[in-house]
Amino acid sequence: MQNLYNFGIQAYGLGIRIASLFSAKAQEFIGGRKDWRAQYLSIKKDPKAKIWLHAASLGEMEQGVPILKKLRKELPHHHIVISFFSPSGYLNFKQRDLAEHIIYLPLDSPRNAGDLIKIIKPELSIFIKYEIWINLFKALNKEKLPLILAPAVFRSNQIYFQPIAKNFFLPVLNSIDKIMVQNIASQNLLKAHNITKVEICGDSRFDQAIANAREEYVQEKVGSFLEDRFCLIFGSAWPPEEAFIQEILNSFPKIKIILAPHDVSEANIQRITKKFAGHGFNLFSDEKWNNHKPILIINNIGHLKKLYRYAQAAFIGGGYGTGLHSTVEAVAYKIPVFFGPKHHKFQEVSEFISGGFGFQIESETELLGILRKLQEQGYRKELRGKIERYLPTKTGAADKICAVALKLLETP
Repeated sequence: MQNLYNFGIQAYGLGIRIASLFSAKAQEFIGGRKDWRAQYLSIKKDPKAKIWLHAASLGEMEQGVPILKKLRKELPHHHIVISFFSPSGYLNFKQRDLAEHIIYLPLDSPRNAGDLIKIIKPELSIFIKYEIWINLFKALNKEKLPLILAPAVFRSNQIYFQPIAKNFFLPVLNSIDKIMVQNIASQNLLKAHNITKVEICGDSRFDQAIANAREEYVQEKVGSFLEDRFCLIFGSAWPPEEAFIQEILNSFPKIKIILAPHDVSEANIQRITKKFAGHGFNLFSDEKWNNHKPILIINNIGHLKKLYRYAQAAFIGGGYGTGLHSTVEAVAYKIPVFFGPKHHKFQEVSEFISGGFGFQIESETELLGILRKLQEQGYRKELRGKIERYLPTKTGAADKICAVALKLLETP
């Protein structure tokens, strides 16, 4: 199985190289890792003790940011190394002051893993959520360098627990110094497979999302555009979510729509503007807006998690195709959320539904019915109260992870 895993890593690398002939993202993936051993010499020469935090992409790093902030406070004399697997994280991560070194993670071959560990020499490593890299974990274990996987989620259908692969993966999971999971189901699953160094921490996305919601963010143009009308924001939307907009505007002519597409490439923005030309729209990047137009299209990144504060409800994209995007960022602003049916990997979405402020949308009729109720201020106030009672039960994951990290650092 080890040979098969290594072959898979090599095959992935070859596939990315072929894709780089046609894809700018794949080109960045390859180019960003070119001569990485020489690129990372500054890390090796850095005499400070280092904490290493790895996340797959920008979305996963939302879970890492509150952890980093607390570690910064508790360990002011350590230097931080952040690594990303995806260009979306490496290129778009804005809080670069949280780390002295930000790098791409090399492909997980045995040689790459051994060399990277020798370069970073981390006193402690934290890998976020699903980031389980076998050769890196083995290299850390060989050097007796402590490792935390957090805040992780496990399900019985994952490859780690399948008969054909569990004898390979479970010993690696068992070698991790502490696995901190989001829920009791994950803890019970690991313990059923004799992995006992497990602790429930919750989901640090809530810590970060609530912190984002508390930060000051003023866009006077947005306020003027909305004109105190009901606002529905489409966050990380794909075409299946966009398909609801025309009927919403036909049924609620006074409603305002903020549309933040998942893909803000020029080609996709052109497609969207052509689609909604008949209704009228403003582009976020334009200097002047026509406030009489019903749609505001967000054609750049970095604003969505702040713009939810202007909405009375949010429709989160991905639930009809690739998988649901973050609903937590919207709920942090105490507004109800809509989404498609592909959300079963996300425990919090089930909690939103059972709490009465999350709505799985199967049809236009269903969506329009909920929107009619939301026009009533009393109903919106009722849902806001439910969210206000829910959110305090979800915070504190970053504190728990940081406490375990400090304890591991103290262990000789």
